[in-house]
Amino acid sequence: MKGKRQVYMLWFYLFLGSFFLGVFLMNIGNETLLTEEGIFSAASVSRLKYIEIDSGRFLRYVLKRRMGEGIGLILLSTTGIGLAAVYVWVVWQGVLAGMTITAAIIRFGVKGLLLLLGGLFPHQLLLIPAQVMLLGWCYENISRKPVGGYVTSFYTGKKQQFLRQGIALLWILIVILIGCILESYVNPMLVSDLVKIF
Repeated sequence: MKGKRQVYMLWFYLFLGSFFLGVFLMNIGNETLLTEEGIFSAASVSRLKYIEIDSGRFLRYVLKRRMGEGIGLILLSTTGIGLAAVYVWVVWQGVLAGMTITAAIIRFGVKGLLLLLGGLFPHQLLLIPAQVMLLGWCYENISRKPVGGYVTSFYTGKKQQFLRQGIALLWILIVILIGCILESYVNPMLVSDLVKIF
């Protein structure tokens, strides 16, 4: 448990550093990155006021995207680049978060931050913890160290490993599924109300 806490803290600092990198990149490149048709542009926000979302089709799109990322990480965790993939994913998410938040504030100030928070609620309350749990799952799957010719892991045997990892993965996927449902059916209504203030 102590080792896992150290890993989570390392991920946190790595995410924080890449977050500030994203903020820096957006500030120095805002003239190039924030075009009239880009993220948080007046035109794109205006379209949100009148757009009608087919929640069923949107759910299929969201599931494909969210589950695709998760399955990709799971598959990579079985390869020799699994550990690198986990760290690259943490850095990438940090950079994206920093750039997105900065873009919202540059475009609309406090209102942009409010729109961004509305766009993340309520599904990210489930998806963010699920993503962290998935990273932990992948890390456990790849964290085996050779000791005296043997391979050790977080588990005492293969059967125990498969059972616990299987249950944990099922739980993570259920949480992601619920988050995707909220993102498809609840979040669009909230965002459509929020954009009316712009």
